Amino acid sequence: MLETLTNSLAPIRTPASKLAKISDWLGIAGLYLFAFFSLLSIAGANLGLALMIIALALSADAWRRLPRQPLFWLCLLIIGYIALRTVWSTAEIAAAQKTQINQARDWALLFVFFIPAWWLSQSPNRITIVLALMFSGFGLGIIGALDGETLARIQQGARSGLHFGKPIIFGFDCAAAILALMTLTAYWLNPQHDHTWGARAVRIGLTVVAMLLFTQGLIISQSRGVWLAILFALPAVFLTLNFGRPAQRRNRHRLRIPFLAILAIIALILSLNWHTISQRLFTERQELGIVVTEGLEKAPLGASTYRLHLWRFGLQKWLERPLLGWGPGTTHILVEAENDIALQDPPGSGFDHLHNAYLEAVFQLGLVGFVLIALICGLMFSMVMESYRQKRLSVYFLAFLLSNFVLIAVYSLTDFRHLHWNWRFYWLIIAAVVYAFALREHRPSVPRPAR
Repeated sequence: MLETLTNSLAPIRTPASKLAKISDWLGIAGLYLFAFFSLLSIAGANLGLALMIIALALSADAWRRLPRQPLFWLCLLIIGYIALRTVWSTAEIAAAQKTQINQARDWALLFVFFIPAWWLSQSPNRITIVLALMFSGFGLGIIGALDGETLARIQQGARSGLHFGKPIIFGFDCAAAILALMTLTAYWLNPQHDHTWGARAVRIGLTVVAMLLFTQGLIISQSRGVWLAILFALPAVFLTLNFGRPAQRRNRHRLRIPFLAILAIIALILSLNWHTISQRLFTERQELGIVVTEGLEKAPLGASTYRLHLWRFGLQKWLERPLLGWGPGTTHILVEAENDIALQDPPGSGFDHLHNAYLEAVFQLGLVGFVLIALICGLMFSMVMESYRQKRLSVYFLAFLLSNFVLIAVYSLTDFRHLHWNWRFYWLIIAAVVYAFALREHRPSVPRPAR
């Protein structure tokens, strides 16, 4: 383990100058700092990101290699488009300039994942370490937030986002951690890897404990959108592990062990929290029934019907400006200008987003921005599959990344928290992992001189 950590600290190439060496060490420090604090503290994560940006600016090798990548130019293109669209919208809707500038910055930051990707690509071991640091910091944040008062509220059925404050993002990150633990368990159960049964049992036991923690966190978030998303993401893990291997290496019986273990964990959590789950799932069944039988206008306002009203408003408003949208940060002021009680919760306070990431993207950035985002996502997906075909990416990383893509895709149907720091930093790491595997193809190993 110590050898793995040592190797991850050293770049693939030998630094050609003292400046290159300083750049490498700043990048490494920033990467690990960013990973650990990404789901724990915005200040620590921003410090790590700043160090990586400084290191990238000093790296001549990065500026020789990154411009050869189409994804790099697509990221710069959409950042430039967001900046231009913001200049236009702030001139048009001056009353919301601060919100527009802040959201434009957050939109742009979603597409700087090439910065951590560059430092991840320097050593193959860094990817595993960074993912471990991200979820370790997240777990530490959960444990640190569990004081007596919080536990008492949770036991009474209250929603909680613990150290995040936002229950939905907290639940989403718990779901992502569960997917990571599932793929890690499958890796440790593979007899082809050099693990003793004792070490394997200890590791799997710790994994089960961690999975119980994150599953409980997923429940207390009471986010139905995330619950729906993980129901689609879980099969993606098993299907990828089963069918992603060559035919001669598949062993369906071996996958039954983690599958049955996970089913047992799910059954335990469901039984312990059935009252909370059932209340959350069935509270609006009557309202949705009225929507189906009598129409949306007749239904009482609740979480689901608010969303339906917002989606209808968003579509109608977007059709007024289909190509370029209304600009970053304009949703809240346009919702308030509508002065519709169905778009206010509580009454008098308009929603600040449309509870649908796809609709929000096209509403704020128009078809032009939406197409650019779709191109970036499509290119990232093709990178994952190409890295797997060229054996730079293992079936375990493939299962983790594909299940995360499914989780994001389904979750984005019912919410839009993608600009919050704790979701944005998660995305930067996941996207950076995808890009890092592709960048490794363009970074041939250089033998190090013997010491």
